[in-house]
Amino acid sequence: MSPVRRFVLAASVGALLSCSGTTEPVAGTLKLNLANPTNGPVGAVLLAIESPAPPRLVQAAPGLTLWGGPATTTPARVVLTGNITSGTILTLQVEDVHKVGQYHVTVLDVANPTFQLQPLSFYSVTVTK
Repeated sequence: MSPVRRFVLAASVGALLSCSGTTEPVAGTLKLNLANPTNGPVGAVLLAIESPAPPRLVQAAPGLTLWGGPATTTPARVVLTGNITSGTILTLQVEDVHKVGQYHVTVLDVANPTFQLQPLSFYSVTVTK
């Protein structure tokens, strides 16, 4: 085999190995994003967070108050209060952000600012990197 062909073969193998994706856990932050299609005022929300392992840290978005932490079991139940709007409402520090698809959030209760319960069909939470 000529030196040029050996070089091309070695470069090809190296390129394939570098594209093989990592299976190592990567610690990082996941975001919990509330969807409120009515954009009506929300004063409190009760969530159940299912995850492959309890998050290292759960933090409320600025201006919101988190009740029920730390989350040491799964599913973890937490309550958020404040002027809650659509968008990121919580962040989770997790052991492996590659497992984002294994995180599921259920909206258990939603209340308006005067703490009257609201229909749950309007609300959902997604988990993203």
